[in-house]
Parts: sequence; C-alpha cells; structure tokens
Amino acid sequence: MNEQQYMSQHPPLIKWETVGQHLHQYALFFITDRDGTIVYMDDSLLRQLSGRYYDVHQFVERTDDIVSSLRDANVWRGKTVVDDRPAYVHVHLFQSHIVWTGFFLLATDDYNDSLTGALSYESFQHMLRERMNEREPFALLSLNLDRFKFINDLIGYECGNELLKQVVERLQRHQHLVISRQDRDQFFLAFYTAKRHDIRRAIDDVIQSFSTPFYLAEHELTVTPSIGVSVFPDDATDWPTLVSLADLALETAKENGGNTYCFYTNELKKTNEEKLYIQHSIRKALKNDEFTIHYQPIIDIASGQIVAVEALLRWFHPKRGWISPATFIPIAEETNLIQPIGDWVLRQVCEQSKIWREKGMPHVQMGVNISIKQFLQADFVKHIEHVLRMYELDPFCLKLEITESMAMHHMDDVLAQLQSLKHLGLQLAVDDFGTGYSSLNYLKRLPVDIIKIDRSFIQDMVKHSYDLSIVRAVIQVAHSLQMKVVAEGVETEQQLAILQQEGCDRAQGYYFSKPLSAEQFEQLVQREKGRSH
Repeated sequence: MNEQQYMSQHPPLIKWETVGQHLHQYALFFITDRDGTIVYMDDSLLRQLSGRYYDVHQFVERTDDIVSSLRDANVWRGKTVVDDRPAYVHVHLFQSHIVWTGFFLLATDDYNDSLTGALSYESFQHMLRERMNEREPFALLSLNLDRFKFINDLIGYECGNELLKQVVERLQRHQHLVISRQDRDQFFLAFYTAKRHDIRRAIDDVIQSFSTPFYLAEHELTVTPSIGVSVFPDDATDWPTLVSLADLALETAKENGGNTYCFYTNELKKTNEEKLYIQHSIRKALKNDEFTIHYQPIIDIASGQIVAVEALLRWFHPKRGWISPATFIPIAEETNLIQPIGDWVLRQVCEQSKIWREKGMPHVQMGVNISIKQFLQADFVKHIEHVLRMYELDPFCLKLEITESMAMHHMDDVLAQLQSLKHLGLQLAVDDFGTGYSSLNYLKRLPVDIIKIDRSFIQDMVKHSYDLSIVRAVIQVAHSLQMKVVAEGVETEQQLAILQQEGCDRAQGYYFSKPLSAEQFEQLVQREKGRSH
C-alpha cells in the first residue's frame, strides 16, 4: 500500500456524534517525511488554518518527542495543540513517511470537566471512538460512588463537590487510566488493554485507592466505588452499546453491595433480557387482568377461629404459567410498576371484603402488603380514604403491612405516615419481624397494632434455643406495648404447641391452610361454620 492508497481508505472528513448533538469535526490529516517536511496536507485542514502551512510546520517542530517515540513503536496517540486548538492525534510510522491523523476536540473551555479537571465526557468519547475506528482494544469502566446522594445530603453541596475533586485526584494517580466525568458522581475510565487479568489488577488498585478516608472540612469520610466493565471489541463494537453494557455491569456491582466491580458477561445479558421481558409482561398483565389474589387464613390460637387473612398476589403468565412473586415483585419495585400493582391489589381486596360482607360471611380482617414506594407517596393516606369510601368499608376491616426493613430505613417518614393512617382507624402491622435490624428498641416508636414474626424463627425454634429465645422476647415486648403477635410459616403441630405455650396470639401457615382463591376461602369458611354447629 502506498500513501495515496492509505489516504483513499482514510477519508479526512469525519462526522463525530455526541450525546444530544452532532458535531462536524474535520480530521487532521497531513503527511511528513522523517525530517518533518510536509509532503501532503488535506484541503479541509488547510481551510481551517486559513492556508497557513507555517502553523503546521510550527506544530511539527514542537513534537520532537512524538517523532522520537516512533523509534520504539510504529504508533503514537495522545493530546496536543494545533493552531492553539486542542486536538487528539494518531501518528503512524508508514514506510518512509509519518502519517498524522486525528480530530479537533471541543473548544478549550469544554475540553476538561470544569469542576474536577478530568477529561470531559464529550472529549473522552471522541478519543475512544477514534481508538475504535483503529480497532485498538480497551476496557471501558463505568464508576459510581456508593451512596453519594446520601453523603452529599449529609455534608452539603460544596463539600460534595470537593469530594468529587479529591476522587479525581486519586484516580489520576493511576497513570494508565484515562479519566472523565459525565455528571455528578458518574465517571468513565478507559484502560488500554483487553487482557482481563491486567484490567482486574488495575481495578483492584483503583478500589484500594479509596480505602484511605477523604478529609473534607470537618468531615472524615470513607467512600467506596462500584464499577462496571465492558471491553472493546470483545463485548461490543459500537460506542452506545459499549457504554450501556458497562452501565449494566455497574448496576450489578451495586446490587452486590458496592465497593466491588463486575464485568459484563453473556449471562448478565441474559439476566437483563429476562428482567426486561418480565417488566414488559407485567405491563401486559395489568392490562389483561392476569393477576389474581389468594388469601391465607390467620388463626386465633386460643379459639382456633379464622380472624383475618393475608392477601397474596399471584400471577399466571399465559406462556410461562405461574410466576413466583419472588421473581416479579423485585423487578416491579425497580421499575416503579409496584405502584399500579399495589393500587390494583388494594382495590381488589377492598372489593372482595365488601362482597363477603354482603354474602353474610363472618367478619375477617384483610391484610395487604404495602411497598415502600407505594407507602411513601404524598397522597397515599388520601388514596386509602378514597378506596374505603368507594367500597363503604369500616377502616378496621383493612390491615396494612409494612416490612421491618422499610420502617428502620425510613423511620421518620414512615412514622409520620403510620400516624396519619392510625388516625383513620386502620390496623397496622410490621411484617417479617426479625429479618431487618431486629431492634426491639425501635418498636416502641411505631404506632402499630400487630407484629408478625418471620417464618425463619418459627421453623428453627424447635431445634435452636436462641431462635426460641427471640420468639419469646418478641412476644413479651410486643405484649408490653399492647401489640398482638402473629407467627408466620407455622407448619407443624409442635410449632403450634410452643407458640401456644409462649402466649402467641395468632398464627398462619400451611399447618392451617395454603393461600386460597376467593372461592376456595369461602368454601373453607363454610366448612368451619358447619363444624362449629
């Protein structure tokens, strides 16, 4: 291949696309001999320099270090200045000549992130797109600071900005990383290799650099990163996909607790595709009435009578059959679909309660699980009032259940909402008690009526004395606070006997009944009524 053939395969005019805008950047393109004499210059570059060859000659004279580096390698790439404009340049040693290609970056003010001094995201992606054009491998790292919003709220906006500056200072100590900041605590890093062991070593060094606390005014903070990794060209060959895959891996790192990293894998892709499928199917399920409610009886231990039910959401998918709530509820919560689902469940349960009342069935309290996103809606209390009026229900007929972890993580907000609901006359319960903070001390602050002990303690209390001690302590403390106690997951007569001995008020589980459809529950109540006569 000669120089003319090379030029024909590398068009000088390149259209660079960035997020939200299109920039038409003319590529630098000229050829010099080894002494720096220009033997060819692209017309577009000449137009930009107003015909001043002198400026390019000056540029070449200032780049002796670049030319000398070509003795050790056939390619040099990096940042430089042409005609007082920042540029990113690739320099190729080609036979007896040196080929200079590249592109002008954005205006000088936009070249670096104004807050931290890191490379701006626009310049960063220009640089890596050029590397992709040359088929040069690299790893793209998407980095977030764990719990940054909480930290920012705690220390204030100005200290938060100072933290970001210090983070960049630490990242810049890693000489082989190219660092950019996109927005707030969203950083992108590039590492010029596709070798996994080298990438892992570099990331381990990055994470280790966060182990020393940051000092901000009067604050000493330990901050940790989560990192997602995608590799060009192994994982993707276009920029948008490469970024989305790194972000996908980042989300997995966050889900794994933070202060770690995750490589994009095909398995991760399959998991994400499954989530997207479930998410799409949930939307269709809401439209097509695929959800149903099953009701599990709650028994008064002393009398053996059914005094309440817990409403449990079930989903029969037209292609997959029954899908476990453990599969679709977390996805619904992640995508905010839990709110329309929760509203649907609430209306269905209240409507069913009205139907049973009109049929003359014995009164049972209806327990409904509420998600944190649903519970903390500003108009949630008014919505509950509206639904109760719509179905002409006594508020006492409805029991709202929140999890212990919800209450502990959002104590002040949850406390205010619980007090408003209590004023309506609703019954309130803390579900899965013991699986969160297991803090009996917090319990006295909550205006709740019922504590539900998690099934894990009930199942193990027969074999392990400490589980029995926890069950006993919860019952005693709850009773001292005038609360009733429900034991979940009761499956054996022995478990029931222990609960009865310890003074537990109520129980639910497969020992009494599995969750039932509305029709099956009606039949159960009729059978129980027949036995009592």
